[in-house]
Amino acid sequence: MHLYEHTDYRAWLKQRTEEIKEGKPFFSYRYIAARLELNAGLVARVLNAQTHLSLKHLDRVCDLYGLEGAHREYFEELVRFGRSRTEKDWERHFARMQSIRGETFRTVSDAQIEYYGSWQHNALRTLLSLVEFRGRNYRRLGSQLIPALDAEETRRSVELLLELRLVQIGPDGVLSVPDRFISTGEKWKASMISAFQKEMIRLSGESIRSVPGDLRDISTLTIPFSRGMMEVARERIRSFRQEMLALARDLEHEDSVYQLNIQFFPLALVREGGDS
Repeated sequence: MHLYEHTDYRAWLKQRTEEIKEGKPFFSYRYIAARLELNAGLVARVLNAQTHLSLKHLDRVCDLYGLEGAHREYFEELVRFGRSRTEKDWERHFARMQSIRGETFRTVSDAQIEYYGSWQHNALRTLLSLVEFRGRNYRRLGSQLIPALDAEETRRSVELLLELRLVQIGPDGVLSVPDRFISTGEKWKASMISAFQKEMIRLSGESIRSVPGDLRDISTLTIPFSRGMMEVARERIRSFRQEMLALARDLEHEDSVYQLNIQFFPLALVREGGDS
């Protein structure tokens, strides 16, 4: 697999090591460690994705694996991306990686990032499980979302769903939703899901204005609580979500796509001792 198709530098290093070793049997963990002036155990942990390279070893690694020019730049950003601890750093390094490799290479991760980057893809995927759509009237399909999408936005979203195989074209030409979900261990996922959740919370606020009261239920509750009971609260919320899933599965006729948001968060944290 090409370097540009990787978003975890350790997976590429391990794959490339095995490729080199086929022609050069001496290219072992011990040999790599000696060239990099590292412990062989550390090299093994890096290649098995158990730890990260230090940035001070980047030049030696690039030299050892023959990385030059744009490939060297990409690998260096890949290492920084893997070591990122904040969403801001993650986004900066990922954007730099995309810039270096250009439009020639498009990975599954790129498409997945787009999926989580906007509410409409998830909503359209669910809508396509309810309606019969043959890829013709995108304007009509998009008009059924709240807020509505124009024809071009809808077409791009459907193409993304097809690319990710989250929808598929049946023998009769109708788009259907297979029983599968995006699943990946890539580092970006937590960050993108966080952005997705923020977008859904924003839409729930807009629904107060745009959706009639008899078609929604939005309520708030402010209560005193204990931080030590959070796990109990999470379990109750999980149980409620399962009840809603069971209710949806038992329906004989679905005519809408609904979004359930549950937010339970502190508005104040009491400090022990003394006056407030």
